[in-house]
Amino acid sequence: MPRFLLILLCALLALCALPASAAPSESERDFIAASQALKRGAYTEAIDTLELLADRGFVHPDASFNRAVAYVERARSSAASPGDLGRAAAALSEVLLLRPSDEQAEIGLSRIRAEISRRHAREGVAPVMARDSLARAATSLFDENVWAWLALSGSLLLTVGLGLRRFVQRTSAALAGAIGIGLGAVLLLAGAGLTAGARHFRLTSSPAVIVADEARLLDETGKPLPQKRGAVDSVTVPEGASVYVLERRPTLYRVEWGSGGGWLTPGQVRILATR
Repeated sequence: MPRFLLILLCALLALCALPASAAPSESERDFIAASQALKRGAYTEAIDTLELLADRGFVHPDASFNRAVAYVERARSSAASPGDLGRAAAALSEVLLLRPSDEQAEIGLSRIRAEISRRHAREGVAPVMARDSLARAATSLFDENVWAWLALSGSLLLTVGLGLRRFVQRTSAALAGAIGIGLGAVLLLAGAGLTAGARHFRLTSSPAVIVADEARLLDETGKPLPQKRGAVDSVTVPEGASVYVLERRPTLYRVEWGSGGGWLTPGQVRILATR
C-alpha cells in the first residue's frame, strides 16, 4: 500500500508540473495571436502585436517575416499607411541578417524594392539601392570570422615558409619556403586588415532601413543639406533604402548611405535587430 501511494503521489506531481513546463511564454502567446490575426486579415492588429514583441526585445526570423507579410498586405489594402512598404523591407532585411539562407525573404525584399522604385520613378527619386563604400563592400563579402581564419592561415603558412628556409638545406625546400613566405604574408596582411575593418564597422555602425516615404538628409543642426548642382535628389533617401546608423542622438541619427550620408530623424529609420 505505501508503495502504491508513493507511485500515485509521483504521478500527481508530474501532472501538476506538466502544464507549467509546457505553458508557452508571453512572447510565444503574442506571436501565435499575431499569426492568427494575420490569417484572418487583421493586418493592423498583427502589426501592433508584432511591433510590441520587437519592442520587448523578442528577436526571431519568423516574427520578422510575419511582420513583413503584415505590412505588405496592409499596403495593398484600403487601410494602407505611408511607409508600409519600407517597414516591410526593413523586416525582410532583418530576416536575412538573422537567417541569411532564407531565399523567400531575399526574393520578397527584391520585389518590394522594385515596387518602391516603380512608385517613385515618376517623381525622379534616387534608386533604392546605393553602392556601399569600397571598404564596407570589401569587408562585407564574408563574415568577420572568415577573414580572421584567413589571417590565421596566412600566419601558419608564413611560419612554415620561414621554417623551411631556415632549417631545411634543400633547393626545393628553399623554393617552397619562399613561396610560403610570400603567400603567407599576403594572406596575413589581407586577412588581418579585413578582419579589423569588419570589426570596426560592426562596432561603430548599425544596419537600418528607411521607413519613411522619403527622407531628406539633414546637417548636424537639423537643416536640410543643400542640393548639389546637377544631381537630382542627391540628398533624398527613398523608402526602403539600406543605410547604416553611425551615431544616435535623441532627435537625430547620423547615417551612412552609399558613399555619402547625413542626419535623419529617428522616425525615418528602422534599426535592424541582429541577434
